[in-house]
Amino acid sequence: MDLTILQHVIAMTNKIALSTALDNQADVKIVNFVWYPEQPDVLFFSSVKNSAALATYAQQPDVALISVPNDGAVGNPYIRAQHVQLKRSEKTMADLLPRYLETVPNYQTVWDLIGPKLVVFELKLKELYVDPGLGQDKGTLRF
Repeated sequence: MDLTILQHVIAMTNKIALSTALDNQADVKIVNFVWYPEQPDVLFFSSVKNSAALATYAQQPDVALISVPNDGAVGNPYIRAQHVQLKRSEKTMADLLPRYLETVPNYQTVWDLIGPKLVVFELKLKELYVDPGLGQDKGTLRF
């Protein structure tokens, strides 16, 4: 499997379900993410400063994720990964804002409401299962 297929699938989504577990308590959050082809093994997302999620991320950085296809995406394309390492990013929302505005519809509204309150996280992928949709070849990318 090559990055072209990954690019195709990521073009049809801008959200992931991010799964965490702390003290045997599973939790899932839907978050917007951005991705850059030149850094294919990393997804970026943000969270509100001082939210309860930040404590979970700090205590248990081993997470799982699955993408949520955009409305109208044919064939249910998705990406999925386990044992993803989550960490605070050195990037800021100002660094990522152009990409968010490009790939997440109506993100300007989010930015206007809570932009200064957001902190950036990275999801470092080791393996990524890529399913481009019904009837197409699926596979795992290893980074």
